[in-house]
This record gives sequence, C-alpha cells and structure tokens, in this order.
Amino acid sequence: MPSWKAPEQGQFYYWPDPQPGAIGDTAYDFLKLLPGPTHIFIPGQDNSRSRVIATLLHGNEPSGLHGIFHLLKYGVRPVVDIHVVIPSVDAAKQAPGFIYRMLPHHKDLNRCFREPYEESDQGRLAREIVDIIEAADPECVIDVHNTSGSSPSFGVTTYMDQQHDALVSLFTHRMIVTDIKLGALMELSTDERPIVTIECGGAQDEESHLLAADGLRRFMELDCVLSLQHTDMSLEFFHNPMRLELKDGSDIAYGDHCLLQDGVTLLPDIENHNFGYVEPDVRLGFVSGELASNLKINNPLGEVAITDYFRLDDGVLYPSRRLKLFMVTGNPEIARKDCLLYLVSAETD
Repeated sequence: MPSWKAPEQGQFYYWPDPQPGAIGDTAYDFLKLLPGPTHIFIPGQDNSRSRVIATLLHGNEPSGLHGIFHLLKYGVRPVVDIHVVIPSVDAAKQAPGFIYRMLPHHKDLNRCFREPYEESDQGRLAREIVDIIEAADPECVIDVHNTSGSSPSFGVTTYMDQQHDALVSLFTHRMIVTDIKLGALMELSTDERPIVTIECGGAQDEESHLLAADGLRRFMELDCVLSLQHTDMSLEFFHNPMRLELKDGSDIAYGDHCLLQDGVTLLPDIENHNFGYVEPDVRLGFVSGELASNLKINNPLGEVAITDYFRLDDGVLYPSRRLKLFMVTGNPEIARKDCLLYLVSAETD
C-alpha cells in the first residue's frame, strides 16, 4: 500500500499507484478514465522524499499527459514518491480532445496562483493544487506544458541558480529567466522548493511527447535532480523577455494581407520565427490604425514605448531593431487573452 495519505481534496480525484493494465491503451484512453481533476500518487523506493509533476494545467497541452501515460504503462518505479497533478481534465476531454485551453468563460488556471485566491472554480482549483504540493512537501516541482504554436522546447523560471538550471536541463538546453508576474505556478518557486515550467514544443508534435517522456523519466529515476551532475549540457539563457500584447479594443487575425479594419494581422507563417532572429526588414504583419493604439510592450523592468521595438511602414509591421522572438502563437484566442509573442533585443539576449 502507498505510504502517503492524501489530504482532503474538494475537486480532485485521488488515484494511488495506477497499474499498467488499468490506464487504457493510449494517452487519450487514459484521459477518458480520469473523472475530473486528478491527483496520482506513485510510491517510490525512498518514501522519505517526494517530487511533484503538474501537467495539463491547460487542456490543449497534452505532452505531459503523454509522458505520464508512457511511464505508467511501462511500470517505471521512481526513486522517490511522485505526485502527479492533472487539473484541466474537463477542458481536455471536450471533443475532439486536447483542443480547449480552458472551458468557456473560465479563467486561465495558470494565471490563478496568487493570493488572495479567487472565489471561482479556477481559483479554488489553484488553491487545491498548492495544498497538494504543501502536503507532499516535495524537494522540487516540474510543470509540463506545450507551446501554443510550433516551437523548440525550452524551460521558464523566475530564478537563476543551479537547482533551477538542473531541473530545466532534464528536458532542454534553452532557459528563459523572467521577472514578469502573471500568477503562474512557477512563480511560487523558492530556494527550498524550486519550481520550473517546461515547454515541450508544439502540442501536435510527436517529438514533444517523446521529450516529455524522456525528461520525466529522468525526473523520476535520477537520485539527484537538483545539481548539474546528471548532464554536461550547456544552457542557453534568455533574460527578462518582454511580451507583445494587444491593447484593449484591438483584435487579431492571421493572413498574408490586412484582414481587419481596426486591429493587427500577423503573417500566417509567423511561428517560423520562434527562437530565431528577425532583422528590421522582416515583415511580421499589418496594423490598421496607430501602432500604439493596437499593441503594447509588457516589460518587467519598466515601461517601454512600442516604437522602441516595432515600427509601421504604410501599415506593414516590422521590427525597429534586431530582435529574438519566442513563444510566438498562431492561435488568435491565446493572442487575445495572453500575448502574441515574447521578445528580447538581440543586444541583450
């Protein structure tokens, strides 16, 4: 029997030690077996230590669930107790599956991890996730996501130290260090309990699922995951990225010509610039109206003018300096509710 006793969990179903024959034949079968937000407990060889994996905070980001399914199916027995938190099950189940980031009229769960927690389904769910983490008292937490478009993998953290570096390097060599506060789970990271976000790449890419499975296997099987002794990988750092966001009242579309009378149209291949440099002569899209009336820069280090980084030439949107872009989305809903992309100046990345 598992040595760990689950706390009372209002919205979470508790599933201790799932066996390979009880989880279905595919990750989608596994999803359908989950009755709602689910907390899975996998007992480890050393019951005095634990780690936490969070995945499917967004219902359209399945790589973490694929990874967990793969490891459970093959009966991987971790070195320490593992707690897996899978909250956005209902959103993920909406036909045809793994399409909805969150249910309609629900707030983004990964924007709810801040006090005071909202008196809403998502706010209470975030609070319960924190309660599970605190009850488990883990040495570290991994939060597994997919990027909103096609992209290489990367990690995101609010800290720069060996522990956070080591956790990211289980999965990838790219690491974004940010001071932007959005209410994300990783913002609860501390020296005593490091938390990192892993973006495995595009949700539709099989290699993203493989990356998640390989990284989670290392997270479960390595005795020490908080030092860089497990890798000789050199991390590539991106510091304090800025967010390109729509102004209130503006709208977004994607196409090879201007599609909106008022708003922003990004080129349909905009995702090809993920983790690439863009020069001042590279077309990014079109803006109807004034640039500053449609777009803004969210900079963790202070206010910045949109014209410091982007310019319009006869309604065509260009960088005003050499930039590096990442987390570029081709999903208009994510662009509206979150951001269009992240960027750093080429002089500071």
